[in-house]
Amino acid sequence: MRLYRIELYKLCRKKLFVVGIVCIFSILTFLFCQRVGAARSTINGIEYHGYEAVMADRQITEEFTGILTDDAIQQIALNYGFPQRVVKYYGFSDSNFLNNFVATYASDGYLNDWEDYRIATKTIPLADTKLNELREMSGQEIWFAYYGEWKSYPEWYYLGMIMVSIFILCVVSTTFADEEQSNTKPLLFTTQEGPAKDICAKIAAAFTLTIGLWLAVTAFSLLLYGIVYGTDSFGCPANLVVDFSEPLISFGTLLAQSMFLSLLGILELCTVTLLISAYSRSTFVSVTVCAFCWAIPLLSTMVLRGIIHILLASSLEQSVLSVCSRILFPFQLMIYAAPLYLIHFDISSELDAVSFNQGFNAFCIIVLLASAVALFCIAGAYRRYRKG
Repeated sequence: MRLYRIELYKLCRKKLFVVGIVCIFSILTFLFCQRVGAARSTINGIEYHGYEAVMADRQITEEFTGILTDDAIQQIALNYGFPQRVVKYYGFSDSNFLNNFVATYASDGYLNDWEDYRIATKTIPLADTKLNELREMSGQEIWFAYYGEWKSYPEWYYLGMIMVSIFILCVVSTTFADEEQSNTKPLLFTTQEGPAKDICAKIAAAFTLTIGLWLAVTAFSLLLYGIVYGTDSFGCPANLVVDFSEPLISFGTLLAQSMFLSLLGILELCTVTLLISAYSRSTFVSVTVCAFCWAIPLLSTMVLRGIIHILLASSLEQSVLSVCSRILFPFQLMIYAAPLYLIHFDISSELDAVSFNQGFNAFCIIVLLASAVALFCIAGAYRRYRKG
């Protein structure tokens, strides 16, 4: 325990640690406040702005929270009418959450852009809307609640995970390389605890820092959005809150699934960084190589897509193309299992599409691949640093 506390202190005492933490939370808070400040709502001719607009929309939506029905849609239209004014680059300027929802999903109007729109004049039955397709595909009734700007949460959270990843690359990469650079490794191996305990303490400290930072950013993000926008939307279909390309699961389930994958990605990044650090003789080399390895999946995706485009543009027979796709597909799964992609919120919809097209559970395969890489890297870092 003494070695663990020492190693954890060595990681946290750096100025980079304090500066990084302050920057991450400051940037996230600033962007969130901007999002809230941009909120607008018009209820019975009264305009609300910023936080007041969000609270007003939440208040009027409470009455209709529950299973979405035709009666609820008609009552919303009766109480609040339809938006009438369209502003360039903005959309409806006299709408609130409820009548904007009805005008978008259950009316005879549409808004493709500020030059291609039609003001709604009446509601249409749910059976004739796009929402009915969602209801039929899921086999469940649609839960309706105020979801507000939860639709912006994936992008905001992804930015937070990107900053956490960069932080880990800069801090954890010094775990072993710092001892090599300062020539203190032989001294550490002559202590009473011995090399095995020292290495385990370093790994435990790195994992504590990684999990703690992920937990802090995740809890902070959920707290901010939960306080302002509420949590009733967790029961809504993910397709409705975020995007219609999402899996047929609730928004709360999508959040839990995506956060689990982001944690797995952050832990995998930590183990890869530890492995590279164990092989590095200086912190500069360690940080540089770690950053390069982190970005490799992005370059690999570009190369893979280029190969696919070339194959599709060629005049090869369908059977040959089928064989090529089977050869390339495992590489695509390996890319999905990389830390850079695991932290991306859209990974859930990608894996759902793969599972549907290929007939197997891509989510489980990705989890197993990432876990195997993490275990391999931990074992490799331990052996390398102990041998010296």
